[in-house]
Amino acid sequence: MQEQALKIASHITHPATIAAFALVFAASAFALALHAKKPRIAWVLAAGIIVLGLAPLAASTFLQSRGLYRVRVVVLGPDKSPVDDAHVISSNGGEPKKVAGGWEFDIPPQSRPADGKLRLFASEKNAFLAGSSTLVLDKDYFPNVEIQLYRDTSATIRGDVIDEHRRSVAGARVSIPGYPDVAVTDEMGNFVLPAHAADGQMVRLRAQKGLATADISTPAGAPAELMLKRP
Repeated sequence: MQEQALKIASHITHPATIAAFALVFAASAFALALHAKKPRIAWVLAAGIIVLGLAPLAASTFLQSRGLYRVRVVVLGPDKSPVDDAHVISSNGGEPKKVAGGWEFDIPPQSRPADGKLRLFASEKNAFLAGSSTLVLDKDYFPNVEIQLYRDTSATIRGDVIDEHRRSVAGARVSIPGYPDVAVTDEMGNFVLPAHAADGQMVRLRAQKGLATADISTPAGAPAELMLKRP
């Protein structure tokens, strides 16, 4: 029976299965030693088998825990104070866990980027703030990273310029007062212009051709239509 058990054990490779088999084998050896009225040998034999059986599982667990990156993220506002209601994501995916003072991402070793670089993004949409940071995953399995939020100016404005008869106007100059960028409409009256604002943030647009002008307020990122009118 023992030979058969040892033969089965020789084909077991998974650490958890080895540990379970060791516990069963230790219990059997303990019972046999007690039956032979050798309690001290029973305890030593059982303890040795258990230690040897649990060793692969302990080693595997240790390596897995060492390979799992726990990335701690703190988001700071423009005034350098912590922001608790930001939206945080990573280029590696995964759900951030809210922890005291920030967020935490668990990055398994198999999903570590080839170059080790993890890109982290944070935003506070109601305040039109955004920021990002790059972290290199290396030997530190518990890295900390800060993301500084700044005013989000990444949006653009696309739209068209028409006249009072709703005909497309080519060659009209479109701008946002206070900024140097100027877009000139094409033959279909279309234009694209940097918004200097975040998506959804209201901006003022001005269009002009000759004496005809148009002024509107519109959310950045949304299509805009300006109708030129003569004074």
